[in-house]
Amino acid sequence: METVKELIQFMQPNQRLDLKAVALTHVLSLTGSTEGKDAILSLDDMLMAICGLTLDANATIAKDAVLSLINLTAEEAGAIKVFELAQQVQPRFVIADVAAKQISDEQAELADAWSMVLSNLTRVESLAPAILDTLEPTLPQLAKAFAKLDYNKKKCKLHYLAPIFCNLTQVPRGRELCCQPKYQLLEKLLPFASFEESVVRRGGTIGIIKNICFDVVYHDIILNEQDDILVAILQPLCGPEEFSDEDNEKLPIELQYLPESKTRETDPDLRKMLLECLLQLCATRRCREVLRSKGVYEILREYHKWEAKVGRDSECLLACENVVDILLKKEEEIGLDNYHSVEVSAEQADKFIQDDAAYVKTLLD
Repeated sequence: METVKELIQFMQPNQRLDLKAVALTHVLSLTGSTEGKDAILSLDDMLMAICGLTLDANATIAKDAVLSLINLTAEEAGAIKVFELAQQVQPRFVIADVAAKQISDEQAELADAWSMVLSNLTRVESLAPAILDTLEPTLPQLAKAFAKLDYNKKKCKLHYLAPIFCNLTQVPRGRELCCQPKYQLLEKLLPFASFEESVVRRGGTIGIIKNICFDVVYHDIILNEQDDILVAILQPLCGPEEFSDEDNEKLPIELQYLPESKTRETDPDLRKMLLECLLQLCATRRCREVLRSKGVYEILREYHKWEAKVGRDSECLLACENVVDILLKKEEEIGLDNYHSVEVSAEQADKFIQDDAAYVKTLLD
């Protein structure tokens, strides 16, 4: 510990460049292990020095400092400690604001690294409201940076903006801002639910949709006349199968007559998330009727065949069957307007979980 503590004196802004470089290289290597991270996180002066060096004039120093922050914020406790301590840095260092400015700068070489830091911080639900307050004025610019694939001129991909937006929609205010017409955030993010080049960008976008679907307040927005959000949910679940003319007429226009080359989402976790979105949208009678009228059952019928033969993920099969079971029932059989109004005891919930677990084991036998 004392050896680590001695490095702090060499990590001051006015210190010789070579000494800063050697000290920070050692610190960065320490952040690669649990023991090293614990040692650094216990030293407030060390953390404040690292934050200060992220803005160093030397590019290598700044890079190593930001990379150290990525590792230090990877777990919740470290993220909370860094976020709270950064507020004590002088001159003023609002870490979320610093990250947003770097990400928004088209010429920033560390935009990707800063987006990973911000992704780690926003993943902590208790920090999300404060970070959202800081980021709100910059959300339109961040959405623009995300939506324009060649935004950063230094070849930063900015894929980690997707999990940042996803993390912010953990909280009600984040979902509200995402769905506000004046920002048009959701419209800019939706196309990336099928973005093949990056599972991080794709997964973050699907996570945003899932968080919004879990809030019944936004179900009418999701199932709007444009069908854009529903298409974003269904498209990754669609394959090249041909439908009858009658079935095709039900589908949103973007999902009709898909080419033979159309493939489904390859990641089972993301497929399951999309199916969970549909399940949440089955909560109310109006939404169930919209889903039936849009051919959701027909798409899931073909998807289930594919999952059983090709995808072969039992949890995805169960998630699919849960939706199909509801859509196949007549409303008279269901007998209630809103599933969320049904109270389930803890004992019943545990039994449902156990029954599902037992059933899942039989699905691929």
